Amino acid sequence: MAKVKVATAWLESCAGCHMSLLDIDERILELLKYVEITSSPLTDLKHPPEEGVDVGILSGGIGNSDQEKNSKRDEKKVQNTYSTW
Repeated sequence: MAKVKVATAWLESCAGCHMSLLDIDERILELLKYVEITSSPLTDLKHPPEEGVDVGILSGGIGNSDQEKNSKRDEKKVQNTYSTW
């Protein structure tokens, strides 16, 4: 079975919300059997790949024109988007 490709991004939120993804301790190892994190502010890859991803996770709301532009660009590469505040 192919891994689910996931991209994450934070907008108007703090880094702590995104860092909590790493706070699941050793459970992240089990998760990574099923999920490929293709891009995240926690990595050097900041935007979803051109070929797209299955799931996009956004934390925070759009607070400026750059975030709006990037969100519109990236939404075309994401099949399902989930947003958190």
